[in-house]
Amino acid sequence: MRYECVIPIMKAQDPRITEKFGPLGRILPNAAESLEELRDFFEYAMLDVFPELLPENDPRIKLLDCEYFRLSAERHYLEFARRVFRENGGVCYWHTQEFKLGDMQNYLYKIKLMDRIDEMIYSRQFEIREGNVLFRIEDLEILEFAVRYFLRELIGGALFFEKRPLMLVYSYDLSLPVLTETPEDLAHYREIARAAGLYFR
Repeated sequence: MRYECVIPIMKAQDPRITEKFGPLGRILPNAAESLEELRDFFEYAMLDVFPELLPENDPRIKLLDCEYFRLSAERHYLEFARRVFRENGGVCYWHTQEFKLGDMQNYLYKIKLMDRIDEMIYSRQFEIREGNVLFRIEDLEILEFAVRYFLRELIGGALFFEKRPLMLVYSYDLSLPVLTETPEDLAHYREIARAAGLYFR
């Protein structure tokens, strides 16, 4: 429990810092746009609430249109993110175009769909100098904010955990692409997903 009234803020990073990362971290600036190509060079899975890709005639597909189901599933993804965050020393990096000023209509639309605490976190990040796209997260509340709004399809980008390399990429329908450098790391994170009530498919 934090006994203070300070809304956390991310730390803007020089994008060139990714050049010091390992192979997976170096592709962070391009991960969201080049995912299909990257699948050939890294270990890949989809973090999902379902254990397999649902066929079009599967009745469970309708659940993805149910707001209650989607919101209730968030706790599993947040638990996965918390465990990965702790294992990686409470640090990750977020590459996103989200915190550029200028589109007030888009900003107002998004905050209407946010929980009150996340609205405060989101608004606070605009104090970061405009033009930054790479941020260091050292605060669990900001990480949870990012994951929640990946799942609600409001905020995009990619999250990178450096200590035991893992990348989590924005996508749709409660399915988040995951990349690792080795099969061993993929298997390790698969177990964390399973413990959080999710699947790698």
